[in-house]
Amino acid sequence: MPSLDQTGTSVDVSPLQRLVRWFTSNGGQLSADVDIAFDASNGYHCRATRNLSSPVVAKCPLSLTLSYLNLDQTQSLVPRVESPLAKCLGSIPNNVLTYLLLVEQRLRTDESGSKWLPYVSCLPEPSAMTTPLWFDHEDMQCLAGTNLARETSVKLDRLTGEWNQAKEVMAAIQMKVFELTVISEWFRWAATIVSSRAFISTHIIPDKETFPILFPVVDILNHSPTAKVEWDFHPLQDFTLKILSHDQVRPGDEVYNNYAPKQNDELLLGYGFCVADNPVEQFAIKMRLPPQIEQAARSMELFEPTNIPFGMDTSFLSADPNEEPEYLRPKGHPFGRYENRLPFFRAIPPRIVHMFFIQALMNLQIHPGNIQADSVPPRIVLETLLLTYEAIDNRSQTLPLAPQRQAPFPNDKQRYATIYRDGQAMILHSIRAELKAVLDTLRSHDAKPARPVIISTTEALMHLSSDFPSRAEHLKSGLVSQYGLDISTWMRYSADIATLEAGQQPAELTVWKLLLCLFLISYEDTEAGAAPGRPAYLGWIEYLVEQTPLPTTATVDAEALEEFIQGWERNRRQVERAFTWADEVVDKYAFPLVEEVEGDEVQRICMYLQPSPGHAGSGDWMFEELRE
Repeated sequence: MPSLDQTGTSVDVSPLQRLVRWFTSNGGQLSADVDIAFDASNGYHCRATRNLSSPVVAKCPLSLTLSYLNLDQTQSLVPRVESPLAKCLGSIPNNVLTYLLLVEQRLRTDESGSKWLPYVSCLPEPSAMTTPLWFDHEDMQCLAGTNLARETSVKLDRLTGEWNQAKEVMAAIQMKVFELTVISEWFRWAATIVSSRAFISTHIIPDKETFPILFPVVDILNHSPTAKVEWDFHPLQDFTLKILSHDQVRPGDEVYNNYAPKQNDELLLGYGFCVADNPVEQFAIKMRLPPQIEQAARSMELFEPTNIPFGMDTSFLSADPNEEPEYLRPKGHPFGRYENRLPFFRAIPPRIVHMFFIQALMNLQIHPGNIQADSVPPRIVLETLLLTYEAIDNRSQTLPLAPQRQAPFPNDKQRYATIYRDGQAMILHSIRAELKAVLDTLRSHDAKPARPVIISTTEALMHLSSDFPSRAEHLKSGLVSQYGLDISTWMRYSADIATLEAGQQPAELTVWKLLLCLFLISYEDTEAGAAPGRPAYLGWIEYLVEQTPLPTTATVDAEALEEFIQGWERNRRQVERAFTWADEVVDKYAFPLVEEVEGDEVQRICMYLQPSPGHAGSGDWMFEELRE
């Protein structure tokens, strides 16, 4: 726009010059040591032209702010705007009125029509927007599997609803301030501008309900999570931005604001950019118990502070889970991890751990009155761990780690989306790896374990072969004829059994029932007393019988076991009773666990076994090797 110099000659003035001139001539202050600049990579931003002589970079008076309050003709805090939108006060939410006012100011083309034209003329155009609200299909693919994909859809739906409601109000009063057929994109633009540049009103207008408010020029500074700044609000007067480390800023350096610690999902959705290796990045997680299970748990007083296990912080009991998101936190997070006596649960919010603890009790059919929160038995600890790991593992399948990208990104939207997505995946998979490390430590391939272990049928068969060779050979021949399993090597058996199914049931479940049946028969048989030393299976059977007492009568027909159990007809009653017990134990306690066999990840059916019965006390001791 042309302007006149002191001689009356017409000169061209850049938008930035007009902005600074407007700002300073209307009470704003901009440090003489900085300048407002523009380039394609940083947009409008602030740079030092020389060493900063003062921490004050910019000061914006309340009189230059822009918000719905400018439409209120009864107030005198800020300049009043003559606009038909004033008729909508009280009928349209204040934040939506701010959007509409911003659009109105942006679409006015003459300076006399808009007090803020120099400011709104320097705001990014819709084509420059990089928040997910402006993503096309290919851009959105970069968010696949993330929480932000759904949040974007929710925010778009909310904006659409706000716009439709505003249209109804404006139509009802026959207001034609906008050409409604072309305004929806500008409405989305204004919402993006407000989310990325506005401050909350609380500190400068403390006696009114909080609303978003735009501070021209102060809002130009870009964000750095390491910038040391101070926001100095003087109520009902002005807002000053100070750089506390101003003596470290050199000529040519960009001068940054710090929008406070923000994760990349908030930065991308609200501001349209991300910070690589964001130090405060977390992974949002939201899980709730089914209502009927939660109700049952409350009736059993599992939501009482004294019944919260693992020494966890109980403050979550009084918090609304729908108000604030909860996060998985990686090691070394600046906010710290969660209080928990067991280190492998410290990445998980207490509410989530507590939820899986309740599910563990339900799965194992253990009444909470039979345990103490400060001394949770190992089997319950393990079940809680298994449920937690399963949930994290399932979630990680929807957000796999991506290979390192070689080609450049076609646009900033995809670049920022990938930074966010990859950061989220790394957190999720690192916590999955932590939980898997615990399970791997308990998993035993040792033929003679002397501690609580997780074993598959491979290790159990090894014990049967060692302690009762004849019974093992008979069982193996049955497995060959029934399933075609190759038992020539244990590695081959492990690979084959993991992929074999009988109907809808993994064959390994059936093998476990056969093995436990044989171990129990051997335990009850005189052959057990003749075995040298004390075989590991004796302690295992005693532990399992303590957990699940033997039935008085059989409830299954064991005729199908003839192929697997030698002499079943002579001992039919004993075999049927043993298999009835084994069937109940496996259905109750067996669980899947993925492990690598011959270079492939396969799912094994495993059991947790203790070397002896009796109350084992707290489960903490099981995991003493795993400390942060």
